[in-house]
Amino acid sequence: MQKGTMPSRGRPHLKVVYPEGVKELTEDLHKDELIRRLKVLAKTFADMDQDQEEEKQRYEPLSLHLASEHFLHHESKDVKLIVGCCIADIFRIYAPEAPYKDPIQLKEIFLFLVKQLRGLEDINGPLFKRYFYLLENLSWVKSFNICFELEDCGEIFNQLFETLFSIVHRGHSNKVRTFMLDMMSPIITEGDSVSQDLLDIILMRIIEPQKVPTCITHRELCGDGSARPQHPPTSGCIRPTKRSA
Repeated sequence: MQKGTMPSRGRPHLKVVYPEGVKELTEDLHKDELIRRLKVLAKTFADMDQDQEEEKQRYEPLSLHLASEHFLHHESKDVKLIVGCCIADIFRIYAPEAPYKDPIQLKEIFLFLVKQLRGLEDINGPLFKRYFYLLENLSWVKSFNICFELEDCGEIFNQLFETLFSIVHRGHSNKVRTFMLDMMSPIITEGDSVSQDLLDIILMRIIEPQKVPTCITHRELCGDGSARPQHPPTSGCIRPTKRSA
């Protein structure tokens, strides 16, 4: 079990403990070596259960390390994708309490995750299976619901809906479409209200005569019983908030 140190926002240097078999992730690593090490870590997190309390406590500094600017803004899309998958698993492992407490950092993480989801557009790409894993994990855990606690969650939700609406196409399987919808629907059905900006994004995509081409229907998104039985109808549930001046 290896250890290192890392600075954290508003915190002293923390000892980073790595799982057995995972080598230290440092900023001076060559891209190829970094990818190799991240893949081992991603496999470790994917196999980790929520009830492993000791491991959760031990690897919290590592979780914060992965969300540092070096990884979120890395030049390699492979690095960013694997980091995104690790963070998605971190949200699953630590649910319902994520190890990320800083609202600014949380916003940065979710905007980062939204950008990674763009990779789902290319269903024939060599990284599609990993992009699908990211989507499935975020959808299953309802990770984006954490954003309800952020004061400025609107930007995250707007970008998420814009991204998913723009990349979904008829080549996607029903599973992909379902996971996309499972990610979006709770934002509509479980929030106190829907911002006017987000409402505009939705209506432009699914309601005539403003409708633009998309493969997601109003009934699917809003949980119509015949189209998506796992979600309740949202009649009267979309309540736009006033757009700030």
